[in-house]
Amino acid sequence: MTFKKILDVCEKHGFVKRIINKSIDNDAVNKLVKIGPVGALLQENLKTEWFFSMVINRENTVFLSKDSFVDTYEYGKEICQEKLPFGIAEIKEGIDNVCGNANKLFDFDKYFMEERQLVLRTTMFVAPSKSIQFFHQWQRQRKMWWRKFSAAPGKYHLTDISTNNGCQNVEIKAEYPWGSHLIESLMLLNDLHPKLDSQQLQAKDGRKKVQAHHITSDISLSSMVLNALCDAYDEVPLQNESRSLLRLHRKLTPYKISFSIIASQAAVTEELSQLALYLCRKLRSDHISSLLLPSATKNSLESQYRHYDQLGIPYTVVLNENTLKNGIAFLRSRDTTLKEQVHVSSLSEYVQQLFKNY
Repeated sequence: MTFKKILDVCEKHGFVKRIINKSIDNDAVNKLVKIGPVGALLQENLKTEWFFSMVINRENTVFLSKDSFVDTYEYGKEICQEKLPFGIAEIKEGIDNVCGNANKLFDFDKYFMEERQLVLRTTMFVAPSKSIQFFHQWQRQRKMWWRKFSAAPGKYHLTDISTNNGCQNVEIKAEYPWGSHLIESLMLLNDLHPKLDSQQLQAKDGRKKVQAHHITSDISLSSMVLNALCDAYDEVPLQNESRSLLRLHRKLTPYKISFSIIASQAAVTEELSQLALYLCRKLRSDHISSLLLPSATKNSLESQYRHYDQLGIPYTVVLNENTLKNGIAFLRSRDTTLKEQVHVSSLSEYVQQLFKNY
């Protein structure tokens, strides 16, 4: 497994697009990429899971800031009756100059041509007496979040705490054969916030007035995409060669379901194509992202499976001539390559159950 090999597969299937400058004979320069159309879907799914984790599914109240951080803070402080903790999540360009980290580079960012990447930042305001405990707890939660979506959870680890200018900093890194990559930076700050003064930071810990400490999480959205692709990439032996695939988590994969059709007669192929179109529309109406391609009736099954596996699609619905007689389709698994029978009338309901607990 090499980074170049992963990029080759991901470019072939629309996750990224290489930006090649033919006038410059420089391997580093010619590794620059931008997000492709399939990668854009992956990016949206990653952003959604971050939003659920940081804003929706938290024990503490977290507000989403779309414009002014200060205005959001003042609103949050007022509606929480000045009681700590509460937080603010935002999607912004670049990193604020806090503790001299304005030039911090998430390792995968160097492969993107844009100078300033979008950063997913969450800031939690906590009482000084609870800030250390909160910081350590958040480190564990964030590491577990990355591991939850990983095909190989053991590659994620926390660095030792470093202290600089009154800030405590911990990084979450992912280990790959070619080196480790920074994917999330966590900081605990005791001093003033760069956008808030000491009066604004005054809040309540129980009945006592205190100056809030703040803990931040920074994640580069572009780095998040490349990391997800590198994490999911796998090679498994297949006869005399290896089969490459993306073991993307079911919540993250751009497409959940694909279709393949096996028929020997044109008329049967047309009927099965109409059935596939109906099933695809039904799945999409039930919010199951599905992919139905013209190649579903033309290419060999093995060729289609290879294509869908490299797209990271967890399941392929296989329709054949018997499907028109008995209503039975096959659901082929990306990870095991095994097939199970399912009746077309209950396909959507069954697929929803498959994805429900992930």
